[in-house]
Amino acid sequence: MKTAKDVEDLAARLSSAASAPLVTTPRESPDQQAGVEKNLSTGKAGKGAGKNLASKKPSTETMALTLRPTRALLGRYVSAAADRSRLEGRMVSAQEIMLEVLEKGI
Repeated sequence: MKTAKDVEDLAARLSSAASAPLVTTPRESPDQQAGVEKNLSTGKAGKGAGKNLASKKPSTETMALTLRPTRALLGRYVSAAADRSRLEGRMVSAQEIMLEVLEKGI
């Protein structure tokens, strides 16, 4: 049988790893913290984040709601969404059409 090499070293590393916290938070320098605060105050996101923020509608407070329309009614909404998609040159979902109809009804 071969003799094990560095057994004590391995035991020391395992015991130190077992006593260490599982998740460590990285320390940020004051310069990095100032950069984050500056981005938050100006509304600018980090690199690559928020590419389509300008094209999105402003967020409003919404609630989750489940609708279960009949097949015929859903077919009408899907047809209207397809027509609108062709007219506007962008994808319009049946859900968008449903929300518009609900907003008009109030």
